[in-house]
Amino acid sequence: MDKFADLFRSVFERPPFPWQAALYERLVAGDIPSVATLPTGLGKTSIIAIWLLARLVNPNLPRRLVYVVNRRTVVDQTTREVERLVENLPKLGRDLSVAVSTLRGQFVDNREWSADPSRPAVICGTVDMIGSRLLFSGYGAGFKTRPMYAGFLGQDALFVHDEAHLEPAFQKVLEHVQETQRADGDPWPIRVMALSATARQTGSDAFSLGAADHANPVVK
Repeated sequence: MDKFADLFRSVFERPPFPWQAALYERLVAGDIPSVATLPTGLGKTSIIAIWLLARLVNPNLPRRLVYVVNRRTVVDQTTREVERLVENLPKLGRDLSVAVSTLRGQFVDNREWSADPSRPAVICGTVDMIGSRLLFSGYGAGFKTRPMYAGFLGQDALFVHDEAHLEPAFQKVLEHVQETQRADGDPWPIRVMALSATARQTGSDAFSLGAADHANPVVK
């Protein structure tokens, strides 16, 4: 955990909140929460960095992280934050090649995420652009490329659905895909994490702030 704090500080130039360290510990153990209830303003998008740092220790974590949100402005903001994260990766002293791509309307896909299936990738996109590709009906995609996009998104990927309470239907679609893949014995099923400040669903594996967070002066 001390090493995680050092790595986190080298990337963000500040120490991690207790919840960020706790989530890292869970991901390293292969325990991906289905729900994460985190208040606005506490750096929810840092989940992307936490996933990447956890993969350094546990390479069995999903290879691609798909960050889905229903607002284009948030997609763009998240993409910029991820790009800054990738720029700071050399500070970790590791050779990390991470593809970063944005999928939203009126935005050209740079196709980095779909060029190499072995390369870790972060894909930020809107519900319609991500959902259509996951279900073999990608907007703007040709007949031959739709199965490829569905394969990249539908295998070995962690879906972080931000503001999930605003899109309950899409959340149910993701959960249904995950459950169907598990029932079929898929070796690399998608994993789904509903991310919200006001989560409607709870579960035995739900994640939220702990006592150490509430005692943190910045959180207060």
